[in-house]
Amino acid sequence: MTTADDIFDQASGNIQRLGLREIPFTTSPIDLSSETLRYVFTGREAELRQVFNLFQSRERRRILVYGRVGIGKSTFLLEVLSVLRRKRPQMLTNYISLPANLDLATTALIAVAREMADDDWAQQQLYQMGIPTDKPLKERSAEVGGSLGLSGKLSEKDLPITQSQYPTVSLDTLLERAQKKYPEGVVIAIDDLDKQNPSVIRQMMHNAQGMLKGRAWFLLTGHPLGMTQDLLTSERGLFDLQLPLEELDQPTTYRMLVNYLNSARLDSPCTDPDDPRSVLPFLPNTARQFCEASLGKPRLFNRLGSIVLSTAADLQAECITPEILMAGLRKAEPTLRQQAALSFQEERVQMLLRRRGQIDEEISMEELEQMGVRSFSDLLLILERLENADLAHQISQDDTLAYAPIPLPVADDDSALES
Repeated sequence: MTTADDIFDQASGNIQRLGLREIPFTTSPIDLSSETLRYVFTGREAELRQVFNLFQSRERRRILVYGRVGIGKSTFLLEVLSVLRRKRPQMLTNYISLPANLDLATTALIAVAREMADDDWAQQQLYQMGIPTDKPLKERSAEVGGSLGLSGKLSEKDLPITQSQYPTVSLDTLLERAQKKYPEGVVIAIDDLDKQNPSVIRQMMHNAQGMLKGRAWFLLTGHPLGMTQDLLTSERGLFDLQLPLEELDQPTTYRMLVNYLNSARLDSPCTDPDDPRSVLPFLPNTARQFCEASLGKPRLFNRLGSIVLSTAADLQAECITPEILMAGLRKAEPTLRQQAALSFQEERVQMLLRRRGQIDEEISMEELEQMGVRSFSDLLLILERLENADLAHQISQDDTLAYAPIPLPVADDDSALES
């Protein structure tokens, strides 16, 4: 009788048969404290040089990193912080993804306070906002007794949970305290501004101009459309560097595959891209085909890599032949679609996109009505949702906005569905 333990051992053995101790691909941001990021981050040398050149100045800078979804903005941000932590030990660096319904000052306040665990005042700021700290903080008061006031005792009660009324002032106070301990400065990295409503972000950025020009370095990320497009045009004086991230070229993507695989290799690593062993269990030709399928998009690269290796493991393969790669890529599209939990309307748009091969602003009114939308702007929201799910991508076509499906082989059941 096969037990659950047996199944677990079989799964581990299938990965080890591929020469790996684990599947190295991940779409989650790699923890800053992990050494993994140092080994798998690939490329972006020109962009890193621009950022680090600014850090040679005494002046505090404001940097906006922007690019389309899945292009690697978060990983780039974390790589910058990882290097700063190694090279500037007297600099306080912190990372936070912008929470919903919070202004930038409160977000920055939370990020810095979390990194100052030994500062009671910083922890008090977190505790009063209802954010857990290592230990509960108490409010002390003295009670005096006796007719002559000669006896007394101390009493304690939990500090009340209240929202900071002046987060900008509190942040400035916290930064002043931080600079005494970190003389090389404070870097605040706020990720995912583009996940908020553009009009909300515009107002937030307007309100935060004084804060951004204050005591800390700021690194922000966002999408080139919507929110960041407004910042690039209307707030040109706010940022010292506006840094676009584009898709990786194929040689860089191939080197990235080498780095990811070698971060999980059981035997001695081989990191020379010219050596066929560097991409095992891929063969050189299947490694190149895989890199082409990922379109130079780091998130899609990681998603496809995980599906392809899982497929190879399920088939108990020892290497990824063209047949194994094709089997993995056939599983990718329905897997991504299932993970996205598309609505009926989004499913219809995706089917139209795959049938046409491209959708742009020249789509007819009849086709728009078939999709249940009244304008291309309405359709654009659905196309961006498909892009977020790695089921579509924007393509360059002169001045026309156009989308195409991710070029993955269609599974047999999907072929029947489309026909």
